[in-house]
Amino acid sequence: MHVEQLPFLLALNSIYKLRPADIFRLLTYYQEDAMETWHHYREWAHLLRLPSGIDEELRAIHNSIEPDKLMSDYLASGCSIVSWLDNDYPASLRNIYDPPMVLFYYGHLPSLDELCLAVIGSRRSTPYGRQVAELFSRDLAAQGVVIISGMARGIDSVAHRAALAAGGRTVAVLGSGLDVIYPRENAGLYAQICEHGAVISEFPLGTAALAMNFPRRNRIISGLSRGIIVVEAGEKSGTLGTVRCAAEQNRDVFAIPGNITSPNSRGVNRMIRDDGVLIALAPEDVWREYSSAPMQKAPLNVRRTAAAQSDKGLSPIEKRLLQLLLEPQQADALAADSDLGLDAAALASTLMMMELRGLIRKLPGNYYQTIIKHIQA
Repeated sequence: MHVEQLPFLLALNSIYKLRPADIFRLLTYYQEDAMETWHHYREWAHLLRLPSGIDEELRAIHNSIEPDKLMSDYLASGCSIVSWLDNDYPASLRNIYDPPMVLFYYGHLPSLDELCLAVIGSRRSTPYGRQVAELFSRDLAAQGVVIISGMARGIDSVAHRAALAAGGRTVAVLGSGLDVIYPRENAGLYAQICEHGAVISEFPLGTAALAMNFPRRNRIISGLSRGIIVVEAGEKSGTLGTVRCAAEQNRDVFAIPGNITSPNSRGVNRMIRDDGVLIALAPEDVWREYSSAPMQKAPLNVRRTAAAQSDKGLSPIEKRLLQLLLEPQQADALAADSDLGLDAAALASTLMMMELRGLIRKLPGNYYQTIIKHIQA
C-alpha cells in the first residue's frame, strides 16, 4: 500500500458504523484505493445497502474526521500499523471471516515460522485455574511457543506472566485502543509484553474497553493461533465465544478438565462431554500435536532455583500434605487431620519450609495449595 493511502485507510477504520467487512467491500469497489473510497462517502450507504437514515449519520462522522491529523496522532503515539492491503499482514488472519482491516501494535508481531497458541479462560479464575494456566503457558513458552491471550483479569493475565517468566514471547490482543490499558492494574504487564512480544488492537486510539468490543477481539485471538487452550469457562463465559470463533476458523480446541463441582468449570467440562474437543491433561498433550520432537522436561531458558528442585526425598508427611493440598485448604483444617499427627506449631513449621522449597504456595485467608509440577514429577 502506498504511504499516501494510509491516512485515508485509518480514517475509514475510525468510522465505528462500518465493520471491517464493510470497509473491505468499499475498497474492493474502488479498486483498493483508500483515498478514492474516502472521497466518495456519499455513495457508501447505497453501495452497502444500509438501512435508510444511516446516510446522514455516516456523512456527519466522515466530516468530523481529518485524515492527515489522524495520521499525525498515530505517528506521535509511536505504534506500528499494518493493514490488510500490506504484504506483511499476518497470514493467519488474512482468510478468517471478517478480518481486521487495520492492526495497531507495539512490539513485534509473530513471524510465519513461530507456533502461536492461545491460552484463555475465566476472568473470575480459581486457584486451580490459575495454577494450570501458569503450568501450560510456562512450559509451552519455554519450547518457543508464542502465547496469545487477551490481557484480561484472571487466566489471561496469568498466561502472559507465565510466558514472560519462562523467557518466552507473548501477544496480548486488546478490546480497546492501544492507549487504553484495561484493566488498569495491568499497566506493568502491558509494558513487559510490548518488550517481549506484542500488544495488538484493531480499534482506533482512544477507544474505550466496551463490552461490545470483546467478541471482535476474540476472533483475532483465535485467528492468530494454531490452537486454543481453554483452562476455565463457566456456562455463559465470554471464553466460549472465542471457542466458537476457533471452530469457525478451523483451529484446534484443547480443553483442560476442571472440578465438576465448580461453576467455573461447567462450560469447559461440557465442551469435553458434548463437543469432541481435544483433552489436555499436561502441556505435552498440546505440544505433541504440533511437534515430532519430545517436550523437554527442564528447558534451559526456564530458571530453576535450587529451592524449586529440592522436592526429592520427601518425607511421608510432606507427601501427604501435597496430596491434601491439591485443592486449597486452610491451615486450621489441616491441623484437624488426624493422619498427619502434627500439632499447630509443627504444622506451621512444616508448611513454612515447604513453601520456602517451592513445593506449596500460600494463598489469601491462610490457605495453602500444592504447586502442580510436584505432583506430576
